[in-house]
Amino acid sequence: MLVFDRFIVIFNLYGEKMPLFLKTRVPFVTAFCLITLLRVADAHAVMDSRFELDPEALAGLKSTAAKPAKPQQVREKRSYRRHVNKSPSTAAKGSLYTVKAGDHLFKILMRDYGLSNNEAELFIEEIKRENNIYDIKRLKIGQKIIIPPVRRYSDGSLKLLQGVRVDNVPDSGSCTVPRQSLKIESSLPVFSEQETVAMVHNMWDRIIPSQKELQKPLAFQTTNFSLTLDPDRYPMFARLDGGRIVLDQNGTIPPLVKSLIEDKDASIRIISGAPVGTNRFMASLLEAAGFYSVEENFSMEFGIDPNLTVKTDFKVEKTAESLIKQDVTLVNSGRTSLPPSIGEFLKKEGFSLYEPFATLKSFAQCDSRTIYSVSSKKQPDTLDAILSAFSVSPVLDRSVDVFAADNNGITLSVKAERYFERGGQRYVVTSFDGDPINYTLFRILETKGYNVVIIEARDDFRKIAEKLISRMKMKGTFDQHTLLRDGSAGYSLKISGFKLDDPLLPGGGIFLTDRTMDHIVRDLFTENGFNINSR
Repeated sequence: MLVFDRFIVIFNLYGEKMPLFLKTRVPFVTAFCLITLLRVADAHAVMDSRFELDPEALAGLKSTAAKPAKPQQVREKRSYRRHVNKSPSTAAKGSLYTVKAGDHLFKILMRDYGLSNNEAELFIEEIKRENNIYDIKRLKIGQKIIIPPVRRYSDGSLKLLQGVRVDNVPDSGSCTVPRQSLKIESSLPVFSEQETVAMVHNMWDRIIPSQKELQKPLAFQTTNFSLTLDPDRYPMFARLDGGRIVLDQNGTIPPLVKSLIEDKDASIRIISGAPVGTNRFMASLLEAAGFYSVEENFSMEFGIDPNLTVKTDFKVEKTAESLIKQDVTLVNSGRTSLPPSIGEFLKKEGFSLYEPFATLKSFAQCDSRTIYSVSSKKQPDTLDAILSAFSVSPVLDRSVDVFAADNNGITLSVKAERYFERGGQRYVVTSFDGDPINYTLFRILETKGYNVVIIEARDDFRKIAEKLISRMKMKGTFDQHTLLRDGSAGYSLKISGFKLDDPLLPGGGIFLTDRTMDHIVRDLFTENGFNINSR
């Protein structure tokens, strides 16, 4: 108004000196100036942004309070609409993800959408086509990516909601699994939203026992307003400090209401923006709980050889003494559970394992390889155990002719500790006692068509097996082999030995080892369909 007063004074002082053509336009000039000044004044009189309100954001809010006025708040309004009012084309194609530092497509799909490594690999091409991505290694921070909507089915398969279904391809350890193609098929989803929330509640009540307050609706009553949240629509979970976590599944709580709740009760945390059942949702829930520490993508190893590696989505320490007290919580949000034997083993090691959405898959043995475990430490027993694994029954202490009787009447033979025939070939196995004559005689046998294996006193399991495998021309080498690997369940098992292939071996191939296998290792092999034969 001060500017307006000055304008009136100037007009009065100089109005009489104005030319005639300006005096005739004074009403128009005055009106224009007044409108301009009023607009400037109104621009400086906008309400404090903390108290501005978007009426559309309050749609659906159940409250007995009177309806608010219509002043608008630009910042809150944009934030709300960006989450809910997506354009039809984007919503139909899937969710919009913003690339952050350290992101790549595999990490995004596995961490935020609950896919295994192989499942994510099947969706990579679809995402590249949808977003015109030529190189998945060159994503830019802040880049917007459309992730196609995915649904998991009761048989473990995945489906793009546009109608394309993808069969799971398990990670292969000792197995070679052909990649399956996409096919169209309809089915029902595994869990509804209500069932998924109930599963989370069931797990959460065991980690943090719920209090009676959680069974009551969240309500605030002041002299200025009354606020209540429907507990069926906005489920609540306990926090470690006695507070509450409110789950806003669909992001329908307006920013203003969130501010009112958090101002009235600082112990309340509101989480939203991630589908229930994904890693991202579970990370938000665990973070809001107030635990001492939460570690994602946790991996731990047990033993050296055999070596068992177990991976879980989260490791949670409730307090600083959790490790000392062996009270560590492990959480998996995947659909495939760890085998029962691993769960029991982890419990004995002081870990509590929770897998709220997982079901135990049926273990299909895709490698018929039998495991032969040689435990004997005496050389003769070790030799016999290896030959037995090769389905060989040798003749002991057999005399083998070096020279048969001829016209000169001379016969020369040598005693073979073990003699056997296999695949049309003759084999002699003997120990070298240091006598050079005996060594020469056995070398002469090789010229007669015998396959001679000479065992020395220092030879151990590995050396004996290598000599026999070489002479018998089997395919296979000694190494620490990964016999079990399940990426969807998150574990692998390595053990040293010979992985052998030969048509004359049982099942066409065996695994031969001298490593001691404890209870957990044997159970894992058995649960995955392997046969263990101890020698």
